[in-house]
Amino acid sequence: MDLNAIASSLIAAFNAHDAERLASLYTDDQVTVLPGAPEPVRGRNNKAEMVAGYFRAFPDLTLEIPLVLVSGNHIVCAGHMAGTNTGALVSPEGEMPPTGRRVEIRMAFILRVRPDGLIEEDQTYFDEAEFMKQVGLT
Repeated sequence: MDLNAIASSLIAAFNAHDAERLASLYTDDQVTVLPGAPEPVRGRNNKAEMVAGYFRAFPDLTLEIPLVLVSGNHIVCAGHMAGTNTGALVSPEGEMPPTGRRVEIRMAFILRVRPDGLIEEDQTYFDEAEFMKQVGLT
C-alpha cells in the first residue's frame, strides 16, 4: 500500500473538483471530523456531498499540500486551501448567500488508511474562526 500515492490521488481529485473520485478513496463507513461541525460526516456518500458543497460555494477552490508525512497506516498532510466564495455555502445553520470574499486558510488533515488502501478516518484541522472571518460571516 503506497500511502504517498493515496495522498496524491486525494489532492488531485480535490483540485479537479471531482467529489465522486475523492469520495471513492474512502470506505463506505468512513468518518470525517471537521472543526465546528456538530457531528462527524459519516459515510462515503455524505463525504461526496459535503465536498461537492464546498466546490459549489468556492468554484475556484484549490488545495496546496507541500507536506505529506506517512507512518504506519496514517497520512498527515499540511498546507493551505484557497478559494472565492461565489456560491451559496451550506452549513448546519442553513444556506448562506455568497459573500464574494476570498479565503486562504492553513489546514492539516490526518488520515487513517485500512490495509485495502481506503481511508476510514479523516481528522481535518483549520481555524474555523479565521475561515468565518475571511469569508465575511463574522
